[in-house]
Amino acid sequence: MLLLVQAAAGLLASVGEILLMATPLYAVLPIAMAAVLFVLASKIVRGRRWAVLTAIVLQWLGLLGVWLGVLLGLLPGLAPSITLVALLTEVALPVAVIVLCARLLVTLPSRHTSTYGGAGGSHGAAYVDVWRFRDVGAGGRGEPV
Repeated sequence: MLLLVQAAAGLLASVGEILLMATPLYAVLPIAMAAVLFVLASKIVRGRRWAVLTAIVLQWLGLLGVWLGVLLGLLPGLAPSITLVALLTEVALPVAVIVLCARLLVTLPSRHTSTYGGAGGSHGAAYVDVWRFRDVGAGGRGEPV
């Protein structure tokens, strides 16, 4: 959900830039970033490890960009614009996404382990909850419900 909020905030900021600069060229990068964030959010919901890792890397790159902007703001003639909204959307939101993705990464099954205990990956992991069995007692096999 936080990735969707981040994408929406980027799109909203691009609308402001388009209105102030009077050219739609400023919307290209925010629209592309929003599309990437939408895809990552949908893949993370489906449990894709690569999407979680990609989201973490993108958030770290965003934080690196913020710190680079602060360092450039120390040069004479450049003034950093640090606002509460910028701190929330460019620092707090990415940190929250990194923390939540890191916690999710720990709980996602690795592709080298199987839910059934055998080697060969988690090919049947998506179907674990499809079959439920009635308990027929100790050691007995149940029947599908």
